[in-house]
Formats: sequence, structure tokens, C-alpha cells
Amino acid sequence: MSVLSVGMSFCDIPLRPCPANIMELDNTMIERVQFHTGGDALTVAIVLAKMGESVSLVSKVGNDGNGSFVLSELARHNVDTHMVTIEDEYSTATSYQLIEENGQRHFLVDCKINSLMKSADVSDQAISEADLVFFGSALALEGMDDIQLSDLFRRAHALGKLTAMDASVAVKDHAVCKMDLLRETLQDTDIFIPSYEEASYLAQKTDVQDIMDAFSRFPLKVFGIKLGGDGCILTDDFKNYTRLKPYHEFSVVDTTGAGDCFMGGFLCAYLKGWSLEECGKFASAVASFGISAVGPSTAVPDFDTVMQFVKKH
Repeated sequence: MSVLSVGMSFCDIPLRPCPANIMELDNTMIERVQFHTGGDALTVAIVLAKMGESVSLVSKVGNDGNGSFVLSELARHNVDTHMVTIEDEYSTATSYQLIEENGQRHFLVDCKINSLMKSADVSDQAISEADLVFFGSALALEGMDDIQLSDLFRRAHALGKLTAMDASVAVKDHAVCKMDLLRETLQDTDIFIPSYEEASYLAQKTDVQDIMDAFSRFPLKVFGIKLGGDGCILTDDFKNYTRLKPYHEFSVVDTTGAGDCFMGGFLCAYLKGWSLEECGKFASAVASFGISAVGPSTAVPDFDTVMQFVKKH
């Protein structure tokens, strides 16, 4: 099966340990600096590629060293990058992560390049060659508002393709009803599994059942809520719900990208025609591997290793 992943690519640079009073110090010693890839569309693409799926990425990087690093990592994991465009006038989206000894994180981010993304960046030809079109970062890309994103998904549906979406809470407040921010897009979305914070923001509800009810008005094939340390809840008919607890066999090292690892694992399983429960268990396992090392997808293994873990536990 083939997936077209659309959205943000990041170069992540974690800096540790960062004293809480860093702004009062002239200098401080840190550990060796290691670069990582990030961004939801990119991380989902790498996870799917590690699972053995054919995946192409539509994204943007700058004509700089960070961009070269991102492209080299994508190539190393066999992600098709011929639709990743290089922008000379913008820097590659970069996140400098200041990490305290207690794990508390503070981010310095340059992501202006992501505002350039439009539906027109994804051609009908590219859509026709995929089985599923995934969009990460709904609500976070200025250029991909409800009008632009719904255009992308309508074109995908017109070509008989599945659509899947993830969201981001990194949004400015709006005077309109929050659900209106994605109302048109949700009419052509097949799979939507936001985090609790994202789902609560859109539905303007705090109770999980109330949130599920709010999304039941849309023709989603699968809806779910990622509940962090409490696992996830999934449904394919808004009548029956599958609630899964997370695995606890791994030490938590870095939760950055955990939701993206879950999404990549879920899409891999879903495209194989597995049951909702099987998809959820597999996705949770991928996410568990993902949080066991620094970097959004560093510790994600291959498909067989994840399957062995799921069968054992």
C-alpha cells in the first residue's frame, strides 16, 4: 500500500541539560548535540517507511544545512522526497529544545517556511498514485486552513483515496466556533485521531463521551482520541468503542512525537485491513518504542519487531 504524507518537516536540536536560570548565566556546559528529524508529516512518513510501507512526503525545507540533514534522513529511511520542495528564501523549520534536568522542555522555533504550504502543492497525479492521503498539523499551518485542506481531501475522495488527519493545538484563539475551523475538511476525512487536548479544543467539551458525541455528526470511518498515558479510545461507528491501555514495558525517555508514532502505526495496520482493536494495539506498540529514546522516531524498529512485541504482550 502507498501513503502520501503532507505537512511539516522539522530539524529538532535538543540541548541538555539546560539550567532553569539559563538567562542569568554567561555560559553552561551541555551534552553532545545530536540532530533529529521531527514534524508530524515527516515522522509519520518515517514510521510508515520503517514498517515497510511505500510512502512519499510533500513538505518544504530550506536551502541550508538543516534541510540537507532532513533530506538525507528521509533518504536513509527510503521515504520518497521528490515532492519535498527546497525554498531558497526560508530556513528549514527548526526546533531548539532546551531540556532541564527534570525533563521540562522549552522550545525556540523557526517555522515560517510552513506557512507556504498550500493544497496546490499536492498534485492530482501524486494523489492518484497513493492509497491514502495523510495530513499532519491541521490547525497549525497558516496556509492550510479549512478551505485549503478540504480542497485536498475532496480531490483525494474524488480519486477514490482514503484520507487521514492529525491536528495540533498550537493555534491562535479564534472568535468562531472551534469546530468550524475544520468543519468542511471533516466532511471528507476518513480517519481522525487527535489528542485529547486537540479534540477537546475543537469540540469545546471536556468529557470524553461528550467529545465523541460532538464528532459523531461527521461521516468519519474511524475516530479516536489519544489519551497519552491513559491509552486511547477508538470507534468506527460511534456506537461501540474500543478503549486500550498503553504498554508499560519501556522506560519513558522522550515523548516528543509519540502521537505521530501512534498515527504511523495505526495507518500501517489499518491499510492491512486489521480490526480496530488490532490497529490500536499495534499503534500503541509503535508509540511505546518511540518514547524509549531521544528523537520522535529514533527507536521505532521494523514491522516484524513490533509484531513480536505485540504477540508477546
